[in-house]
This record gives sequence, C-alpha cells and structure tokens, in this order.
Amino acid sequence: MADQNRETKLRKVVSRAAWRLNVIEIAVLVLAAVLSLIAGAITALMFSDLTDISYRSIWMVSSVLFFGIPGFFVIFRKAEQGSGIENPKTEIRE
Repeated sequence: MADQNRETKLRKVVSRAAWRLNVIEIAVLVLAAVLSLIAGAITALMFSDLTDISYRSIWMVSSVLFFGIPGFFVIFRKAEQGSGIENPKTEIRE
C-alpha cells in the first residue's frame, strides 16, 4: 500500500515537471519567433532603402531566415545526437 502511494506521488511529480518543461519550451519558442520578427523588421528597414525590393518582402524573407536557419541547426544536432535514452539493462532476479 505504501509503495502504491509513493508511486502515485512520484507520477504526479513527474507529470507536473513534464508539464512545466512543456510550458517553458513553448515560451522559448514564442520568444524566438518574436525576436526573429524584430530582427527581420530591422533588416528590412536597412535593406529596403538600398534595394528596390519592398519592405514587406524583405521582412518576410529575413524573418523566416532568422527563425528557420537556427531551427534547422537545432533539429539537425538533435537528430545527430539521438534521443539520449538508452535501452535499460534488464536484470533477472531469482
């Protein structure tokens, strides 16, 4: 009975920690998107005067590049490293 109670508490703690990590991950993703939009706007402001391309077109392309290129490297690195979870060794108790 005590083991079940301890296991239930542990499951609650783990699920709460996983939920908090998901919230933090979403917040970081939103912050990165906002920063890429700001960086794209600044880039478009600088380049729209130098070229004949419209401000909105430069803003759109540069924002996607500011968000997409770092994201591509993160995804590539994560795929290269794998999940990081190894198969647990099973012990046979007799």
